[in-house]
Amino acid sequence: MPSLIPERNTAQALCSPQSARRPALLALTGVRFFAAFYVVLFHTLPFLKSRFQLNSGLEHFLSNGNLAVAFFYLLSGFILAYTYEGKVENLRDYVRYLRARFARIYPVYLLALLMILPFQLKTALVARLAVLFMVQAWNPAYPGLAGAWNYPAWSLSVEAFFYVTFPVFLIAMSKCSARTLRLVMSVFLLVSVVLHTPTMVLGVWNGTTYGLLIPLPVLRLPEFLVGVALGLLFLRSGQRPRRSVLFYLAAASAVVVLSLPIGNWVSIVMIPASYMLYELAFSDALPARLFSSGPLVLLGGASYAIYLLQYPVRAWTKLLFSYAGASFSFLGIALTPVLLTVFSIAVFRYWEEPVRKLLHPGSASSNAKN
Repeated sequence: MPSLIPERNTAQALCSPQSARRPALLALTGVRFFAAFYVVLFHTLPFLKSRFQLNSGLEHFLSNGNLAVAFFYLLSGFILAYTYEGKVENLRDYVRYLRARFARIYPVYLLALLMILPFQLKTALVARLAVLFMVQAWNPAYPGLAGAWNYPAWSLSVEAFFYVTFPVFLIAMSKCSARTLRLVMSVFLLVSVVLHTPTMVLGVWNGTTYGLLIPLPVLRLPEFLVGVALGLLFLRSGQRPRRSVLFYLAAASAVVVLSLPIGNWVSIVMIPASYMLYELAFSDALPARLFSSGPLVLLGGASYAIYLLQYPVRAWTKLLFSYAGASFSFLGIALTPVLLTVFSIAVFRYWEEPVRKLLHPGSASSNAKN
């Protein structure tokens, strides 16, 4: 994997459609860890509220951790556009692209299902098949199916829909001028905010009823397409003055929005999130250097496993505590994020990457994990 972020004065040359392999945007890998861990904290909130008196701002911030999934969709669209623009033009390219996507996401996806299987033996066969084929979130008649087997896997079902349809949008949007792309991006961004990402309750986990923002894939499509438009605009961007201050302003705005009691209108965070993503990718200033550091790139690489394995690791940790004669109380729940992170790093290095290379020989690590 290349170790440098594109310099501004060479961005056009490095990102040309003819480039065999575009430089890695390592800062976008590093930032993934914080988004994944934000989701983990969101799922830990019921426990935190039962044990601590949380500040209202902090409670609102943690209760909005599910919106990190929207950031993942935004980031996914950006990276796919950056990686594949000009490279998926016929059926052969499409098959190669799908093979690369399968090799990227399925090894950890399957591992998570196998790990949680002993705790989900009553899951219906139809639900198992839907989850195995990653279509559990595609059926509007059975919305509860989306959370079957391994609860967080619903978002990968949505992502699978994006993967299948992405080349069509890429080809169409690649023909647009920069001005049209900005207009398209603005429209999709507005739709993402106004839709509020519809909520539905999915089911019960260990006696607790969980509700999450889980609509059909088509309703999350605007978030993904904002990322695609941003990625294409990034590829066309030439030299311009450094504006890392925009990243700081966008990040501060996002934290403020996520901490306010504004209900569904918290979806407005998509606007500063988009600015954060673009500025982080296009900058070699301090924020990009921080997120490009070795430890954060490693954690960012493991972020996919952190996200998908959070429920299996929690279930197994609880079981091990019961065998040790201890209750799964404060210590066990406090240790779970640490164990999850360490285990996910091991999975990333010794399972995810080796199996990916086996399934898709000759492939390199992606420009940023998606």
